[in-house]
Amino acid sequence: MEAMDLLQVLDHQQPRRLRVIENLLRGRRTVSTLYWGQRYHLLPLLDADKHLDRGALTVPAQQLVAANLVTLDSEEDQLLLTPAGQQRQSQVATYYRPQTSGDWLSLDLGAVRQRTLLAVQVTSQYAHSTSRYYPLTTDLATRRIIRQWFHRLKGPQLAETLSVALIQSLQQLPVQTAEAMTDLLTGYQHPGLTVDQVASKQQQTAWEIRLRQRDGLTQIARDARRADHPFHSLLQSLWRSPVTRSAQATLYAVEQGGSLEQVAAQRHVKTNTVKEHLLEAAILSPVAVFPYDQLLPESVRADFATVLNADIDSWQFAQLPEALRARYDFFYFRLYAIWRGRGMMADGTTHN
Repeated sequence: MEAMDLLQVLDHQQPRRLRVIENLLRGRRTVSTLYWGQRYHLLPLLDADKHLDRGALTVPAQQLVAANLVTLDSEEDQLLLTPAGQQRQSQVATYYRPQTSGDWLSLDLGAVRQRTLLAVQVTSQYAHSTSRYYPLTTDLATRRIIRQWFHRLKGPQLAETLSVALIQSLQQLPVQTAEAMTDLLTGYQHPGLTVDQVASKQQQTAWEIRLRQRDGLTQIARDARRADHPFHSLLQSLWRSPVTRSAQATLYAVEQGGSLEQVAAQRHVKTNTVKEHLLEAAILSPVAVFPYDQLLPESVRADFATVLNADIDSWQFAQLPEALRARYDFFYFRLYAIWRGRGMMADGTTHN
C-alpha cells in the first residue's frame, strides 16, 4: 500500500487504528481485528495482503501526516482524515472501487488465483501444441488439481470454451479491470505482466491493480458456479464460510443448548476460546442466522441499553458501572456491541 491507497481506507469522523488495518490485510483473525475491521467497513480486505511486512504501513502513514492529510494519535495509534485529507480523498475520483467485494470473505481468492492462472496457461499452451514451457510457480496441491482438471476436460474445444467463458466474465467488469486481468494472464507467447508492470501501464498503484485482480477472479468464480462452466469443478470447492470450522463447531454445540462451560468441556477447549469462537461467528455470520436471542436475551440487552447510548466506537467496558461489569463479562459487552453495530436497535428492531 502506498500513501494514497492508505488514504482511501481512512475516515474523517472515525479514527482508525493503523495496526488494525495492517493486521486485517495480513489475515490476523483475532476477535479485535475482526471487530474493528467490521466497524471500519473494511472486513472484505481480510487476508488481502498476507505477505505484508509488519510495520509496512508506518511510512505511508507518516507521509500522509507530513502532507497534512491525516492526524495521528501516536498513543492510540489512530489516524483521522484532516479536512485537506477528506478533500483529497474525494478528489481522487478515478481511484478503483471494487464491485465484487461482498463475496471476498466467502472465497479462497489465493487458491482461485493460482488455479485460474495455471489453468489458463496450460490450456493456452495445449491449444498451440506446445509441450515444452515453464509452468507458473504454484504449490504441489495446485499442480495436482490442475493436472486432474486438464486431463478430464482436454479436447479440441477446451481453449475456445474457456476463452468464451472468460470473456463473458471480463465483460461484466470495468474495461481497465478486464485489461489488467488479461495482462496478468500467462499463455502461449504471452508471458504475462507483473502487478507492478500493469500498475505502471495503467498509471495506477500496485494496490489498485491487486483490487482489480480480486474483482476479476471473483467474477470468474461467480460465473464458474454454473455446472456447464469449464472452471466449475476447479473453483466451486473454493467457496466457503468465512467462519472457521472450529468456530462453526462451537456455534453448533451452543445452538444445541449447551452452556459455554459445557461446550468448552465437550470440545476440550477453554471457555475463553468458546467465547472467541462465538464472537467471530457473530461478526462474520448473517445477523439472521446467529443465535442472539439465546446468547443475548432481551433482559441482557435492556441492561446494556440503559448505559450504552453514545457512539459505539466510544464504548469501553472499563467505563461501565461496576455492578454491570460484575454481572456480565467482556464477552457479553462485545456481543452486544456487535449486535447493535450490525443495525439493531436497543428494542430489537433494525435501523431503517
